Amino acid sequence: MRAYGGKIFCLDAHLARLADSCAGIGKPPPFETDALARWVKAALLKSACPDAMIRCSLHWKNELEGAWLVIIRKFLGYPRRWYETGVSLSTTVVKRWTLRAQNPQIKSSVYMNGVLAELDGRTADQHEFIFLNEAAAVAEGSVSNLFIVKTKRLLTPAVSSGILRGVTRAAVIDLAKKSGLPVVETILSRHDFYSADECFMANTSSEVLPVVSVDTRRIADGRPGLITETLARDFKKYVTEKLG
Repeated sequence: MRAYGGKIFCLDAHLARLADSCAGIGKPPPFETDALARWVKAALLKSACPDAMIRCSLHWKNELEGAWLVIIRKFLGYPRRWYETGVSLSTTVVKRWTLRAQNPQIKSSVYMNGVLAELDGRTADQHEFIFLNEAAAVAEGSVSNLFIVKTKRLLTPAVSSGILRGVTRAAVIDLAKKSGLPVVETILSRHDFYSADECFMANTSSEVLPVVSVDTRRIADGRPGLITETLARDFKKYVTEKLG
């Protein structure tokens, strides 16, 4: 989660997803959601880091007892140049796990895919990796959800592609629909990304970050697109409104 000025963005949505993940593994949380929310807020206040990234994890000692771990680090955002000139992505040979192996909707601390992708080789030009699923369709980035713009429509990999339904992803989709931009959740190939009019990634820390090349292929004119920039501005406004 991310905190802005001492307030946590979409805390309720993150905790709701945690509850869904617990249900998915058949283990009810050993703590009430309200208590978890209080502890996160108290930890943020005690940290004296009003602008921060927050990582929470739930651990079970037994069926009735558990531990709630909150890690907070100061976070002031990423370099402005990333948003002004865009970043580059590359496809990793490591595949995203199949839906039959592990349900990606269960958010857990299993990052071996990401570790193997890093070992596959990151260069200075690669901001993040793209994972394909077993059918060779684009799933998601190593820590992000992915979007493209094609013929004035916003397209993003469907949940069935093997992605985590991100909180920021949901906000971006909602903002796009409210602006009148058609949104399609579908199966996307690498070619769809190569031939896109615009491309961007979205996650808690980066918010909406433009992508200007994928696998060394330049996206359109190689600059952040107008729709991407508009959604990035709309998202920042949404954060401000959400936090009051």
